[in-house]
Amino acid sequence: MYVGHEGVPHAGGRYLLELQRLLDEETDLTMLSVGNNLNRGVLGEAGVPRRLLLLGHEAGRGPLGRVLNRLAVLADTTWRHRRDPGMASAAFVLGLLRSPEARAAVREADVIDLQYSESIRLVRLLRRLNPRARITGTFHDVMSQSFSREPGDPDFWRAVAQRSRRHEAAMVRRLDEVLVFSAKDGELLRVPDATRVDPPLATGLEERHAPAPAPTVLVVSYLARDENDKAARWTLDEVWPQVRARVPGARLRLVGGGALPALVDRADREPDVVLTGFVDDLDEEYAAASVALVPVLQGAGVKFKAIEALLHGVPLVSTTVGLEGIEGPDVTAGLADDPAGLADALVAVLSDPTSAQRRADAAQRWAVTRYGRETFADTIRRSWVTRSRAGA
Repeated sequence: MYVGHEGVPHAGGRYLLELQRLLDEETDLTMLSVGNNLNRGVLGEAGVPRRLLLLGHEAGRGPLGRVLNRLAVLADTTWRHRRDPGMASAAFVLGLLRSPEARAAVREADVIDLQYSESIRLVRLLRRLNPRARITGTFHDVMSQSFSREPGDPDFWRAVAQRSRRHEAAMVRRLDEVLVFSAKDGELLRVPDATRVDPPLATGLEERHAPAPAPTVLVVSYLARDENDKAARWTLDEVWPQVRARVPGARLRLVGGGALPALVDRADREPDVVLTGFVDDLDEEYAAASVALVPVLQGAGVKFKAIEALLHGVPLVSTTVGLEGIEGPDVTAGLADDPAGLADALVAVLSDPTSAQRRADAAQRWAVTRYGRETFADTIRRSWVTRSRAGA
């Protein structure tokens, strides 16, 4: 659903960038993705696959083509919003069916690799186009769990989560291999033999983190996502006032692109809060931080921002949702789901950075081993090999 490239502003895109590089180097790769403005805007960027086909949102081909385009857009907005937020892009499906080049790429493939649940929803169609291909699917998160955590109308989200679980069960039955980022997600999908793939976030060049000269709390996230926007505003309203009252001079840095106007206005009212927008080099942000905070209460799947904090050796404070799927020993400086608990943990790190850093150093050593690129590459290479899966 996205195209990875240098400078991509969200964690899933950075994972795709590493996957694309591996596939481009070792296979004859054709990548199919949605032809929206976001993806079309990165054509020619470093890291984009050599053969990329963007499907959907093409110019209308006569009156019928324009009608079909309009129906696809309506399906992607109205139907997705009202009933099935996890559906595949209707515009992409229409583009695939229209494109002889894309259909030929599917039919000629030895392996069809599907990223994100929305893409995996297409496994039945792709199996019909190419019955002999090995089809693998990587669940970046389990959407039924994410939907079950949505605030608002409980009856609506309960129904959406139930439909999503039915779709997930059908998808895993049709895949040759299921890949997940954590054992927890394999259990949620009821696939005990799901392949765990650890995101390749370690470079092998990680340095020990030095305590910051000023008490600085760092939150890194792609703020255009609803759960990250809500987490940032909740931090400003509920958590940060308690920290500021107990640690005079403390600063909060919200780092990431896509901030909505309401969050910008809210941050501008706080003299000790900086909303940076997208930054090219996160290394500098982590180096200047005393503690990293992952305050998300919604969503599902492994949060790459938590792993990145561990790899940079920064003491980590998180909610339980923010730490899901990270199975290392004693990796956080604090774990809580209420504002007081998070504030207590942040104040403890800011008040005694030396003790917090010793724990962060041990967590960093574990993370560098767990999230290395060669381990990732070996896992992906094995997924190309035909082998049976129980229950498939």
